[in-house]
This record gives sequence, C-alpha cells and structure tokens, in this order.
Amino acid sequence: MGSELKSAWELAMEKTQKMGGDEIPSLSSDEKEEIAEIRKVYGAKFAEVEILVQDPEKKNLDLDRLRRERDRKVEAVYQKARKK
Repeated sequence: MGSELKSAWELAMEKTQKMGGDEIPSLSSDEKEEIAEIRKVYGAKFAEVEILVQDPEKKNLDLDRLRRERDRKVEAVYQKARKK
C-alpha cells in the first residue's frame, strides 16, 4: 500500500490519531478487499468523467462529487470495522 495515494478521509484520520483521537481500526482481509473494490470502481468513474466531460467546471464538480461518494463508502467500511 506504500505507493497508493491516500484519500482525504484517510489523511484526516491519521492526523486525528496523531492528535490523540480515535484509533484507526484494523481491517479484515474482506474489508480491505471491499475498500480496494470501491477505489477500483471510482477510479473507473473518474476516468470516465475525465474523458466524457468537456466543460472544466462541470468536470471539477463531477469529480468532487465522486470523491465525496467514494470517501463516504470507504468511511462506512471503517465505521463497520470500528463497531466490531
């Protein structure tokens, strides 16, 4: 995972942890696969927007929306892991 980019949520969680906040839960292999699948699906959606949307403003809005969706889904997996 060293070469992968981290989401804004992951960066925020790391910063929170350094400041004494909640610990990031350890994930099972199924949860890691679920997050990888979410990233894969949204990677394809990002590429689709980059190719199909010509208007720069609309492209930025669509990409921001997709990032928020992706981060919410990844956060839901972490929340589920935290409740264990």
